[in-house]
Formats: sequence, C-alpha cells, structure tokens
Amino acid sequence: MGSGSSKPPAPTEPQEMKCEDPYDILDTPDAWELLTYLPPYGEDFEYSHTHFLYTNDLPQLEDVPPPHTSPTRKHEIFDPDDYVHVDERTDAVKDQALEKPLTELIRLLTGDYDDDISKVRALYRWFTSQPVETSDYKKNAKHNTAMFQLWNLKHKRNTYAGFFSLLCWYANLPCAIVRGYLKGSTYEVGQKINKDLHRGEWNAVLIDGNWRLVNAFWGACVLSGDEDEDAKQNYFYTCDENFFLTDPQQLIYTHFPEEPMWQLIDSKKTIKEFETMVFLKDRFFNLEMRVLSHPECNAEAKDGEIDILFGLHPEKSINHTFLCIPTHFIENAKQTRTKPVELPQKNVQLDFINRPNDNVLSVKVRFPKVGTYKLEIVGKDVSVTQIDYDFDWVAIYKVTVNSIPERQTFFPVIEAAGWGPGKILGEFGLQALSHLNGVIKMAPGPLEVKFKIIDHNKFKKANIVYQMLPLGEEEDVLAETHPFQQNGDILEAGFTVNEGEYKMKISHVFGEGHERNICNYHIISTFPPKPKTVEKDRTPTPEVDEEGELREKLREAIDSRNLEELERTVDLVESKGYAPKLGPELREAKDLIARLKRLQKLIHEVMTLNQRTIAEIKSYAHPPDEVHTVMRGTLLLLGNKEEETKDWRNVQALIGKTGKVSLKRRIQELDVNKLKEDTVSRTKALLKNINIEDIVIISAGAATFYSWSFGITEEFELRKKDT
Repeated sequence: MGSGSSKPPAPTEPQEMKCEDPYDILDTPDAWELLTYLPPYGEDFEYSHTHFLYTNDLPQLEDVPPPHTSPTRKHEIFDPDDYVHVDERTDAVKDQALEKPLTELIRLLTGDYDDDISKVRALYRWFTSQPVETSDYKKNAKHNTAMFQLWNLKHKRNTYAGFFSLLCWYANLPCAIVRGYLKGSTYEVGQKINKDLHRGEWNAVLIDGNWRLVNAFWGACVLSGDEDEDAKQNYFYTCDENFFLTDPQQLIYTHFPEEPMWQLIDSKKTIKEFETMVFLKDRFFNLEMRVLSHPECNAEAKDGEIDILFGLHPEKSINHTFLCIPTHFIENAKQTRTKPVELPQKNVQLDFINRPNDNVLSVKVRFPKVGTYKLEIVGKDVSVTQIDYDFDWVAIYKVTVNSIPERQTFFPVIEAAGWGPGKILGEFGLQALSHLNGVIKMAPGPLEVKFKIIDHNKFKKANIVYQMLPLGEEEDVLAETHPFQQNGDILEAGFTVNEGEYKMKISHVFGEGHERNICNYHIISTFPPKPKTVEKDRTPTPEVDEEGELREKLREAIDSRNLEELERTVDLVESKGYAPKLGPELREAKDLIARLKRLQKLIHEVMTLNQRTIAEIKSYAHPPDEVHTVMRGTLLLLGNKEEETKDWRNVQALIGKTGKVSLKRRIQELDVNKLKEDTVSRTKALLKNINIEDIVIISAGAATFYSWSFGITEEFELRKKDT
C-alpha cells in the first residue's frame, strides 16, 4: 500500500521445479537438508517422527530440538539498533564476492560472529538486498558460487527458502524449509485456501535452541521503484524487518504450514481457522496493535453498522493515525473485484474512527445498502520521516450487510483535529474536562461541554468557538458560530440538543476569517427505548449489558484454557475500562495465563535438552536413586505402569525409544486434562523427598525432567480446584 514499495514476482514453487537436487552440483559435501515435505529428488531422505521433517541425514537431528513454542518473543531477543554494525559490515560485502566460493562469501558475512543472531542477520540482510529480478547473473558461473545459485533463483530452478537454507548450512545453522499456504498477493480476504494457488515456502532457523521463522522472499522489499516492467532498473532492494525472526503468533495470520507442529504455537490452528482468521498485515504488528472485537475476517454488520475495536500501545499510539476504505465486493465465477461506494448524501462519510480511550481504536462503518463489502483499515506512524513511508494496510475484513435502517444516517465528515480531545488541545494549553471520548451519547435536552486551561502561556486568551452541524440533511446547513464562555480556568459551552445526530466542531479563531480546528464531537441524541411489555405466560429475558457480555467472554476464555484467547479477552476488558468491575474474573484469567506460560517454559526446557544429555541418563548402569526416581515419575505421567519403571533396564529402554514414542514427543503431546488423579498422587509421592538443588548437582538432565514432572502435578491440582 505504501508508495513505491512492492514485492518481486513470486518464484515457482517446489513442485514446479526441475527434479534434480539443487545442491548436488556443488564442489562440497552434500548439504544437510531439512524439509517438511519430501522433495522430488529425495530418494535417500528419511522422515523424523520427532521433528516432523524429511532429511538426508537423520542422525544429525538427535542434537537438534524438535519444533516447539519458544518462551521468548522477537522483541526480547532482537533489536535492529543493536545489530547496525552487522548490517553495515554486510552491506560492505562487494558484488565480487558473488563469484567466490560460497564458503568464502559466508566467511565474509559471518566469520567473526560467535552468536547465532548475528550470523542469521548477516545472511538475511545480504540475501534480501540482492536485486534478483534486475541482475544478469552468469549462467556459466562456477557451481559452488552465489552467482550460480542466484541465477538458479532468478530462472525458477530454486526458491528463496531453498537458497536461504543452503546459506544457513554453510554457516553451520540448522535451517528447515517449511511448506504451506500463504495469504499473499494471490489471496483475497474471506477466500478459501487453494492448495495450488496459495502454496509457498519459508524457513525455520535454529537460534540458541529455539526455532525462529524467516521468509526471505517476502523480506526482499523493493523501494523507490516504478512497478512498470520497463523501469525495473530503478528498483532498490532492502530487507523488510517484518519477516526476520517473525513471531509465530504473528506469522500464523498469513503463513499456514502443512505440518501443524511447525506453526510453533501452543494452540494449533486448522486450515479452516486459518481461512477465517482476520486478515492482519505487517503494519498492524509494526504499530503494536491487538485485535479486541472481531477475530475473524468474515464479519456481519447488524442493522447496517459495524464497530471494530483494536487495542493500541498507550504511549506510542499518540503518533498513529488511521483511515478506513470501504468498497463493494463484486464476485463472479471468474474473479473478485471491488468498486467504490457512492454516498447518497452530502457532507457525510461511511466511517467514524475514534479512540474511546488511549488504549483503544474504534472503527465504525455505516453501510448504505444490503450487500457484501471489503473493509480495508490502513494506518501509519506520523513520526516516521522515511521518504517511502506512507499509509499501509493494518487489517482487512469482508463484511456482510443483510439489513439497514429505513432511514440510514451516516457519519459526519472528519475535521483536521479528528474525533475527541487530542494533542492539538494541548498545544493551546487546554484539557478536556467533561467529555473525554469523541462520541457523546445523551437523551435530548441540555448539554454542557467543558475544557480546563492547564497552561495560560499557551492559551493566551484564545478565542474558542463551536458550531453544531446536524447530520442527515439533504442540503448544506449554515451553522451559527457560538463562543465558549470563560469562568476562571474553565471554558464551557451550554446548549440544548434536540433528537438526532450532530457534529460539534470546535475551533480557535485568530484574525478575520482564520481559524484552526482543535476538537470535534459526534453527538447522538436519542430518547431511551420504552420498556418492553412482557406477556404473562412468558419469562422476561433481560438484555445483557456490556459488563455482562465481557464477564461471559472472560468465563469462556478461562474455560477454554487457550492462551491466545485469554490474553485477547483480558486485553479487551482492560482496554474498555472494566477491570475494577470484573476484578475476580480478571485475576483468575491472569493467574491462568501465568500458569500456561509456566507450562510452556517447562516443555521448552525439555525440548531443548541435548540428546547427549538424555543419553547420559540412559547410560547409567546403576543410576543414583534420585535419577531413577525422577525418571520413574516422568514415565508415570506419560502413561507407563509403575511396575515396569522399577527396573532400571526398562527405564533405559523407554528413554531410548525414538520416533512417535520418543520421550520428547510424548512430553510434547501430553494433555494435563487427561491425567488420572491416582497417577498424579503417586508421582507426587515419588518426588516429595527430592530437592531441586540436589538433583541439579547429580544430573542437569534429570533436574529438567524433575521440574517438568513437578510442574505438571502442580498444574493438575490447580485445575482440579478450578472445577
């Protein structure tokens, strides 16, 4: 959406490539390949039931953790400002390196770095900055060079994911190619996923024991380019930060792996859920927004109106501004397209964007006709001065309108200051006193709007006036201008409001004919509905108020034990200001969130255990009693009978199993809700005389299994109390 920014054309996907192994032509040992699918050249590939990968060297996977949810997010491990030195050094690698052996290129890019992030950053920065579409690579370049690999890429003989995986192998970084479905340029909101049209690839690279996601193809961003084919030489390629170490919780909105385990999130999505999830774009996450009210892309506008709520960053969002673009969907058998919506009235608009408080963005739309609409919400940070930065997509919805009021009233056209009190008021030394929201709902009658002067130097006897503009009039109405009255530090305007909807436009007048808009309100004045009469033979059903709806949502989220749903619901309650009224439910939800995150961390610690550490436990001929006891408790929770765990040789055999019955996979797939009370009680009895400090000294690996087993028993008992 941003001006001058686009993605290069999509490369041909793997199933359309030539069938030879893209690496067998290198003058080096065969590259170690990890893929979530069996490649066409994969006669010698084997499948790992613990890692859900096909590979040409299965034993190497023993020391690599399987896919699992990371306990940390991207912002906790990576800040671009901390890696400027890596970017500068990478940018300095000249084009001549393209014709050097890949070993030399990797040495130039990563040779001096000891940490995984710096290495991956250098590879990503270099690769995504390559002008693949505009360069004339040598077809006859030596096979072990980047020049040859880039020629293959340009001519659709490899993919971005394939080449990035190769670069990581040279840098000694395990990297998997993940195949799945993408909501990219070929996708339309609300569309069913087409397994041919939407298939694509990306990477998962192992960094410090955690799998992190990278899409080098989407990360290859073109700036300052004309999309005309004749102007491709003007393209300037740079890396897009959005697709470097992207959080799985973000990427799942646009990337759906065929293998569910490579979603790398706790609550796995189905393809149906992926199809119906709200279509969130990069800018949504750049602006640190959250979905509060509409988590699905298909929405319904009841009575012709929809109100979509997003959470905002309370400190940063003062510089964030948003627009809404509604269009008609026109769907037929051949294609889906949109057309602009014509307004039936003058001086009105379909959308109303305001902030009920610092933490919430409300996007309301009133539709003129029954039908299907595309709702595109765009935003930007006005503090960003980058020349190519502009509005870009935040979220996209497909909205169905089945009915509209007999006489639809649209929203007032927005003025420069936006809706409600904002930072412009502060420039005049004013603070809203009576109405902090851009919407004033009231019954017909008197209304007082007040501001407080908080800085007399800025105020300087400013001439503040207002106009009341009625909505829904067919002709323009010339509204009278009225002054605010000053009483000490208070500015106030009092008047009577008739039934209807109005725009209250507040301005500072300076000089003859000059004014600046400083604040605006949308006033909705309606009589309260008459109480419904209830027939004697029917039980009245009271309307559920907002507080009741939120309480019910919290209870449903708690019962679901879904971390994502819990966090979103807690966010909604707090953003709407209901935390004091829903205190007990909110505390319960937050306690559960903490518990689920603790479980996530315990599983992570087991998943990242080195295979050699597990082998050390297994290698004991006569283990210390503490080690044997811990492993007995672990196996009990996993479903083994206590009798068979008394003999250490049986424990050794169970620890040594691989594939679907491997220890790690069984732990990863354990459902706490399905445990039996007597099993948990016996495990607790086994572990009660073991101290974590003692077991750590004896065996770090056994200590990890102790922490997991003890944590599982605690969680089981807490859930028992909850019921």
